[in-house]
Amino acid sequence: MTTTIIYAHPYEKSFNHAVLQRVEALLQAKGENYRVTDLCADGFNPVYSKEELALFSQGQSLDPLVQRYLKELQESRRLIFIFPIWWADMPAIVKGYLDKVLLKTVAYRENKVGLLEGLLNLDEALVISTSTAPTFYLKYFCGNTIGRAMLGHTLKGVGAKKRRWVNCGRANLISDEKRQAFLHSLEKYSHPPKVLHHIVSPCSHVSPSALLFV
Repeated sequence: MTTTIIYAHPYEKSFNHAVLQRVEALLQAKGENYRVTDLCADGFNPVYSKEELALFSQGQSLDPLVQRYLKELQESRRLIFIFPIWWADMPAIVKGYLDKVLLKTVAYRENKVGLLEGLLNLDEALVISTSTAPTFYLKYFCGNTIGRAMLGHTLKGVGAKKRRWVNCGRANLISDEKRQAFLHSLEKYSHPPKVLHHIVSPCSHVSPSALLFV
């Protein structure tokens, strides 16, 4: 199984970077084949140009990074997203990745009634996020955008058979011991799930000290 990690945080001392290192260590320990797509380090531009948008329905892009990312998706059986929650949602660079890389006729097609049929052969999409808000607040008072829109619609629509979300809530306020416990708990998510549903886990046990935008 080839795993693609899609990482989005510009600060190398953030807790998100610690999450990335932990996930890489777990995959290495299991001997799994994986790659890291670092959107910020790549300088990925999440904004559509008029010229790019004109090619969307044809499944094409002028952006060499989009072309590379799409090829990586087609070779992947598992996706792991790692990013902070900002304003109750994914960062703009992650939304831009979904907008620009999940191309029509390549990642999905529409049936006669306008519903999506996935074209990617993905066994799982796992989202690992951090937030300053408690997880329950994101889920019940902010629309649950990760669980419902990103996983329940977008990634389901392109063919991800199993979808999970684990979040470290209040990551800027909890103790280092609890952050370390959260990192340790990620081991159970390193295994492909046996059931098809969303798992939303608050960070009740969880980083390196106060971190910039977690």
